[in-house]
Amino acid sequence: MEPQKIIGGLSAVAAYPFIGASIILSPWFDLSNNALSDLGNSALHASTAWIFNFGLILSGGLVACFAVLISVRHRSLKYLSWSIPTAAAGIDLALVGFFPENTGSIHFVVSVILFSLMAVSMLMYSYYSRALGSPKIGAISLAFGIAIPVIWFIGWPWHGVAIQEILSCLMTSAWLLMVSNSNV
Repeated sequence: MEPQKIIGGLSAVAAYPFIGASIILSPWFDLSNNALSDLGNSALHASTAWIFNFGLILSGGLVACFAVLISVRHRSLKYLSWSIPTAAAGIDLALVGFFPENTGSIHFVVSVILFSLMAVSMLMYSYYSRALGSPKIGAISLAFGIAIPVIWFIGWPWHGVAIQEILSCLMTSAWLLMVSNSNV
């Protein structure tokens, strides 16, 4: 199996064991009243924050590595148009872990950029999906690329953003799994 397929698959799931462990070790965490980033707040939860933040850094590194391998292997616009923003999203995911919630506004900025880059990557993949030979993945990419920003702009009845983060991340993980198992 080609390395980009393995790394792409790993990148899609690597963060979840760390997020799950952080949630299990944080009885105060509530999906409807918290952000996932609350789990990484090293000022408030130093004993468990490193688990969450390490998972994001690891996963982000894998996403970036996957996208760089695609960019190096296929140096055409139909690949670079989505692999470059995907690499940037991977780097940005690592930055969310590197600059946890307690670092102030930089955390907010890298988080917003992350979710924006996820949507851009999927929309660009969708646009070139016919040329890539994967129109079905392209249709799903289009739906996910539209759904992610919509999720963030809807007024939800809960106070936290963990649910929106989880939904956005699950769509991104599904997309990464589909793309890494396609003909990349």
